[in-house]
Amino acid sequence: MPTPVPQSEPPHDDRQVHGPTHGHKKAIIITAIVVAVVIVIGAVGGFIWNRRHQSELAQARESCTAAVQALEDQYEESQKEVDEAQQLETLSADDVADEDTLKELKDAINRYHQFSGDKSGLTCAADAHKDVLDYVTRQARSRAATQREDAQAVGKAAEAVQSSRKAQQKADAKAAEDAAAEAKHKQEQQEAKEQARKAQRTNENQESTTSSARADGENIDGDWLSYPKNGKREYINVRYGFSAQIPEDFAIVTPGPDNGDGQTFVDKDLDMRITVSAMHNALDTTPQQTLATYKREYDVSYSLIKGDVMVATWAQDGDVHYVREIIGDKAISMIELIYPETNHASCDPILEETAPTLTAPYAHGGADR
Repeated sequence: MPTPVPQSEPPHDDRQVHGPTHGHKKAIIITAIVVAVVIVIGAVGGFIWNRRHQSELAQARESCTAAVQALEDQYEESQKEVDEAQQLETLSADDVADEDTLKELKDAINRYHQFSGDKSGLTCAADAHKDVLDYVTRQARSRAATQREDAQAVGKAAEAVQSSRKAQQKADAKAAEDAAAEAKHKQEQQEAKEQARKAQRTNENQESTTSSARADGENIDGDWLSYPKNGKREYINVRYGFSAQIPEDFAIVTPGPDNGDGQTFVDKDLDMRITVSAMHNALDTTPQQTLATYKREYDVSYSLIKGDVMVATWAQDGDVHYVREIIGDKAISMIELIYPETNHASCDPILEETAPTLTAPYAHGGADR
């Protein structure tokens, strides 16, 4: 049996025997440092990203909340304007000059309710993501803008209705004014016809009076004074148509009174004067105004107003003054009696009999023309 040949041993490798070298250790350290840096950077980046995400989310929620609140505020403001405008929908075509304005208002209100009147469905949920919040923000702002435009359209349409309503009211007032003027014109025409008929009757009466005066009285400066009858003489003023019964003992004094057409009669024995006269009521004086004038100028002791008759009495310089006036819108007819206070026993009965005989047979105070 052959003897085994001895095998030579392989050469020793110091690297296998002695472990990692210095270069390997350095690489491991660098790798560890890099990994640590990457981990730190990742942690810091994650922290920064998280903070930025939270900030953006908070900002998105704030914007969302503000937009939704602005929409609600806009809704309340717009709704007030729309509610006021809806009150105009009760108007009819007769209330406005242009009925198309009512239709335009109705269309504007319907559009508002259809597209802008709904503010529901938009909320900024606490757990909502940023993209959801951004979407709600955009929707709220869009709805607010649309709502504002539609509310402005309603307001503009309401203003048009108001203007049309005022124009119609102005037209109605003008029509009423024209109708009143027409009615007044017709009334004036009717009154003119009546005055013409009255003037004709007056002329006929005057002609009759003049005709009878030749037999029953005398012409006094165009007026008529009857002959004595039962102790009286009737005086008739032709121009104004008033008359009075004068005691036959009173004589005519010339010239007549200065304040208007008429005559003055006097009884020298009693020192008593009776003046009857008339004038146009150019200032539209009333009985109350006339009495007030007498009271300002004299110490009136007795006064009376009854219808168109005014009576005033006062004492002055030892004389009794008595005035009776029939005051109409066209003329004032009057009788005035003056006598000494010492003769009141004789003159008072004459006053009581004579003053009430003043008459103004024609309408409005005795002036027929």
